[in-house]
Amino acid sequence: MTTGKLSLSKNPNNYVGVIDIGSNSVRLVVFSGFHRVPEIIFNEKTLCGLGADVGTTGNMGKASMKLAMSTLKRFKALCHQMEVKEVYALATAALRDAKNGPAFKKKVEQECGLPIEIISGEAEGRLSALGVISGEPTATGIVGDLGGGSLELVRVAEGQVHEKISLPIGPLRLTAKHGRSTRILKKELRSIFSAIDWLQENGGNNLYLVGGAWRNISKLMMRERAAPLPILHGFETSQKEMSDYCRRISGVRPEDLPFGQMLSARRRDVLPMAALILKELISITKPKSVILSSYGLREGFLFDHLSKPKKKLDPFLYTCRELAEERCRFVEHADLLFDWTRPIFETHKVKNIKRQHRLHTAICLLADIAWRGHPDFRAERAVETILHGNFFGVSHADRSYIGVALNDVYGAPIDQQLIAKVLPLLTVGDMQEARMMGAAIRLAQRLSGGAKVALEASSLIVTKSKLILKISTAQRDIANEVVEKRLSNLAQLIGRKPLIQVGSVSLAHMEEYS
Repeated sequence: MTTGKLSLSKNPNNYVGVIDIGSNSVRLVVFSGFHRVPEIIFNEKTLCGLGADVGTTGNMGKASMKLAMSTLKRFKALCHQMEVKEVYALATAALRDAKNGPAFKKKVEQECGLPIEIISGEAEGRLSALGVISGEPTATGIVGDLGGGSLELVRVAEGQVHEKISLPIGPLRLTAKHGRSTRILKKELRSIFSAIDWLQENGGNNLYLVGGAWRNISKLMMRERAAPLPILHGFETSQKEMSDYCRRISGVRPEDLPFGQMLSARRRDVLPMAALILKELISITKPKSVILSSYGLREGFLFDHLSKPKKKLDPFLYTCRELAEERCRFVEHADLLFDWTRPIFETHKVKNIKRQHRLHTAICLLADIAWRGHPDFRAERAVETILHGNFFGVSHADRSYIGVALNDVYGAPIDQQLIAKVLPLLTVGDMQEARMMGAAIRLAQRLSGGAKVALEASSLIVTKSKLILKISTAQRDIANEVVEKRLSNLAQLIGRKPLIQVGSVSLAHMEEYS
């Protein structure tokens, strides 16, 4: 996986619109273009319920089609006003399965001038899986995309799509068929899932959730347990915790859902059924973790159009580099900072060196992100950027790790309110390592003043008892009391005594520490 060094230039006139005509909602998302991490320019949905009657009558209802037609006309007009160059309309289970689907497609194309592609269930599953991979390139496990009329299941491993299947078991369709008889539904779901052998082989891998209903279940769960970081994408929980929560939700009336008032009535209505489906899916797949992805079919569609080199870019580091180029003064020094800090970690045992290097690269890119802020609030601004920014390919724990490091870069106390609330997401070892990285960059910034030459003329050396800052004789004047103080802070974190060495001579006034 490459780190995101291809050109990041964007042409604002290359907007791409994707209209997703689903069983429950019709949504338009306008993206900034076919980029590795496209920005969302506009996002709107209408709950039309096209699939509500398909399970009983075989047709989409007249009122639903009328609302969908009105919505599609609005979306077409908006795209015209926004000068969206390319608009793609993708229809899924409702139009795919309804007997009047072809007639509705033809009418929309005639009245809106909007070509519609009705995609197969397997194609829908593939695009949803590509969406998950786009946001998490190392995704390994089962992707489940629950819509109103269908459930797409796909096995993914290390960025590749494998087996896939589309099942007619969306909440709207099951409710129309069985009402809310959970006993019959459980029996049917278990029969369907147990017949898919590759689902049962998933044990130990993850389950990735896509779709509005499962997203809202996760949102309620996060709210109820006061999650430290209320970001939906990347929200991760254990198999047991999600299964227990779904068992409880599936037995509650929609109007009685905890914190359900934050959702519309139409969204609440499908959640008990969606929870039941998820509980049974967890039971058969036995995932290591259940992880929410806010990337799905639409993002997968864009990802599918990218070149191979762009697909290989790390989405998180891509966004970090993009932000650095927009907001930082010394983005070109990020790689130099990374190399300059390595000696501190050479003797530091770490389980996942690839993860460490990735997070440290991000910290180096974002280290100067808040320089325009008021001095009293720069740390808060930097931490807020990583904790609440629109990043993909990064877990909640990793966001917190970077937040701790940036907090130290700006010299803020570890009990600062914004960072303190996410500390429970980290191990003590990770927190300590992040602080070491932040303190090292804080030292490098003070030593160099942002100048490249000072970092090239200095280095860190770690011995069993000392942390030595070695400076070339020609650059001896850059070391003063301020530098000594920051070196001492870093040395304290790594359990060493600080020493400044100019050429081969140690500075006398540092001897008291050595």
